[in-house]
Amino acid sequence: MDKMDYQKLRFSVECHVASFVHDPVIAACLCNELMRDFITAISSAAVKRASAKRAFVTFRRDVETTVPSWAFRKPGIDTRLPRL
Repeated sequence: MDKMDYQKLRFSVECHVASFVHDPVIAACLCNELMRDFITAISSAAVKRASAKRAFVTFRRDVETTVPSWAFRKPGIDTRLPRL
């Protein structure tokens, strides 16, 4: 989230909070806490997405694993060939 998007979101949240809470100090504190929660949620989602992408990109098959026979079948080969 860049600075302009953050400022727009904060202004929108602050307007909604101010419409229900008439004390400006309490409204500002509540808006600060809400924005911290928003940013925490957005950043944790970005971290999860990045770690999942890194895990996918850096995936390595265990060398000791026995590969099933169907993994060696070429896509164009007819199913009449016997499988092991």
